Amino acid sequence: MNRQPTDPAVVRPLHPAELAADVDDGPPWELPVPLGTVPPPPVFPIDVYPPWLADYVRAVATFTQTDPAMAGAVALAVLSTCAGGRLEVEPRPGWREPVNLFLAVVADPGERKSPVHGALTAPLLAAEAALAARVGPLARENAALKDIAGRAAEQAKTTAAKAPKDKRKELTEEAVAAALAAEAVTVPNLPRLLGDDATPEALTTLMAENGGRIAVISDEGGIFDILAGRFSAAPNLDPYLKGHAGRPMRVDRKGREAEFIPTPALTVGVMIQPSVLRKFGADADLTGRGMAARFLFVLPGSLAGWRNVNAPPVPPALSDVYAGNIHGLAATLAEWTDPVVLTLTPEADQVRTAHAERVENELRPGGAYHGMREWANKLPGTTLRIAGLLHMAHHPADGWRRPLAAERMAGAVELADALAGHYRTALHTIIAEPGHTAALKALRFLAERQMTTFTRRELHRRLIRQLPTAADVTATLDLLTTYGWTRPGPGSHYHLHPRATELLDSVDTLTTNINNAFTAGHSPETPVNTPVDSR
Repeated sequence: MNRQPTDPAVVRPLHPAELAADVDDGPPWELPVPLGTVPPPPVFPIDVYPPWLADYVRAVATFTQTDPAMAGAVALAVLSTCAGGRLEVEPRPGWREPVNLFLAVVADPGERKSPVHGALTAPLLAAEAALAARVGPLARENAALKDIAGRAAEQAKTTAAKAPKDKRKELTEEAVAAALAAEAVTVPNLPRLLGDDATPEALTTLMAENGGRIAVISDEGGIFDILAGRFSAAPNLDPYLKGHAGRPMRVDRKGREAEFIPTPALTVGVMIQPSVLRKFGADADLTGRGMAARFLFVLPGSLAGWRNVNAPPVPPALSDVYAGNIHGLAATLAEWTDPVVLTLTPEADQVRTAHAERVENELRPGGAYHGMREWANKLPGTTLRIAGLLHMAHHPADGWRRPLAAERMAGAVELADALAGHYRTALHTIIAEPGHTAALKALRFLAERQMTTFTRRELHRRLIRQLPTAADVTATLDLLTTYGWTRPGPGSHYHLHPRATELLDSVDTLTTNINNAFTAGHSPETPVNTPVDSR
């Protein structure tokens, strides 16, 4: 947490370069305390994906003019939907790691989350429809047979009940046989890969009806409202906690048929706004039970203001290859009843071991992961899950017949390291002081318009939407003054730090360069409006 400039612990003689002359001949200005400083997340390593997927992710990012981290994260959720519950990674005898993931993309409104989501998930919807069409005729036929058998059983029961004593035994046996025959006719459920906006109880049923697995993939964050108690003051978290870990679930409730799922596999891939992330992180019950530690948060950079309004569309050839591979992978694995087990080559196990040891060392006091231990404790297992998904992406036609190679394990480590950086940034977003956002917006407004002197009323009038009340204006100016960015002048006037524009520009230049690198392999100087070769 930043200390206030008046804190005795940070008082020291200032170098002349740290002082700025006051245009009104007041005392020199000291360097202000950084406001709302959040470490930028690292670049999402798209190159760990196979070319057919990496090229498509880049093309979608180019067309939508978004950071490729957004499409890259959704792609990982799509792979988890395909392979979750159908694939396990076994690094050592006795340790099997499922490959389903919980992911949340965090971006402000207007950042084109829905177009990115739609482009990546369309093949899953098509695969789900194809699976349903394949099962549909059998389901309708069996439903008719069950209805006929049920009517026959009811008629047999009525006949037996009204029969004379000497014929009742024989007719009763026939009625029982008819009832058993009706019960034996099973009507298959139409296969589902995806679910959305479902209560925990409905989610459990969806998993039970679909071989223990389901994916909640959405361009909205409704799942977080459900977890926060939209339908219940004490929501049932078991489908999420056990669905992530793969632990057996048994549901016995009055008025419902018993449900048993020996190896549940739930995938979550949603898009949320920063305000939802803050609310989720502030929920003591959710964080206390380990929900936040199960999520991989991805925070793509914003390209608003630098977007090419005539960006090239996604080449049809890339769309066709992507759709074919995802559709084939989802449809093939959906028909399996038992998960396949991937083993590691000796070289891959060496990479895994080195990474796990590095994570363990960083969990110590002073280490990079000490402040996020609950999440990082799961990182070696998460890395194995990612490795399994990358393996299937690189070998969509026969990955289940191959061992997991060192190259895929190294790619998973690279991606896991990047996701750790994103999680660290997410933590800063969660704990950021609410007033900092409004104060930073006001500061940027003053600096961009070079309003070196202004009144409280002028600031209120020009930022009425961001600072709707006089109390908001007061709180913002108090914060900016405390941190050394503004100070009161005569009357109702305020003065802005003479170097405010320069100091903000130094931060904005770094942020812009990071945002501009919206394709893997491009340098930070790459202009955003330069079309990316998607071939």
